Amino acid sequence: MNFWKRAASLQLGPKRYDLSSLFFTFDVPFQDSEELGTATVAAYNLSQSTRASIKKGMVVILNAGYEGDVGTIFVGKVSRASSKKQATDWITTIEAVEALDEWLSKEVNKTYLAGIKASAVLNDLLTMFGLEVGQMELVEDKVYPRGKVCKGKVKDAISEIVTLDCKSRFLIRNGIITISDPTKGLNMGFHLSQSTGLLRSTEETEDTETTTNQTTIDNGEEQEPTYRRRCLLNYHLGPADVVKITSNSLKGNYLIKGGKHSGSPSGDWITEIEVKPA
Repeated sequence: MNFWKRAASLQLGPKRYDLSSLFFTFDVPFQDSEELGTATVAAYNLSQSTRASIKKGMVVILNAGYEGDVGTIFVGKVSRASSKKQATDWITTIEAVEALDEWLSKEVNKTYLAGIKASAVLNDLLTMFGLEVGQMELVEDKVYPRGKVCKGKVKDAISEIVTLDCKSRFLIRNGIITISDPTKGLNMGFHLSQSTGLLRSTEETEDTETTTNQTTIDNGEEQEPTYRRRCLLNYHLGPADVVKITSNSLKGNYLIKGGKHSGSPSGDWITEIEVKPA
């Protein structure tokens, strides 16, 4: 991989830009949870007509990486946009949310018969609203002896069944729903080391830095420590992936709990990750 030749593209509705045609920066946080992902993009000196055309609900697709190796880091829709003039530049700030927002916020009111399994309820809800599922693997497939009532937002109904009733992961990543075992990674195989972009700095040394020490949580169990690391921007890394890390202090496989992709053509081109032992 050539880390020196940055590449990225931004699609706003029908229009697509790359770094040679538009100067833009981005921040795309991610986490291993059911919360919808967001992105913030700052685009410089769009035409007046283009600035005026950016409306809530417009498709936003962001790809980033390096020449010859570019991948998608966000798929969603505009939730808010504003433009302001700063010195000689017009800066348009675009806030976006993952594309499933309008579907998962829809209301459901349905009663299922006694003896139905959680998997059957989930399949019905997902099919009813046309939601795309990349993986569905429940740790427990709960049986509801008295039936099941789903009332309220679709997202809340699915989250309750998946996380509370079935002890499973509910994750939305680039517009695709994943239901899986929270102790297992979704994608494996990437090796993060100095030669593949792992960074050191005075702020984040290779000494063991934890964001949480071993502490007692509500159910009395000890929570594993997590570690924060930075690397050159890497679209391969995302929530719930397992990455092999080789550094002075971390050696082994780690589950990515969260992080952020950040990029600027003239500034940082970074992926930050928070991991715990896999």
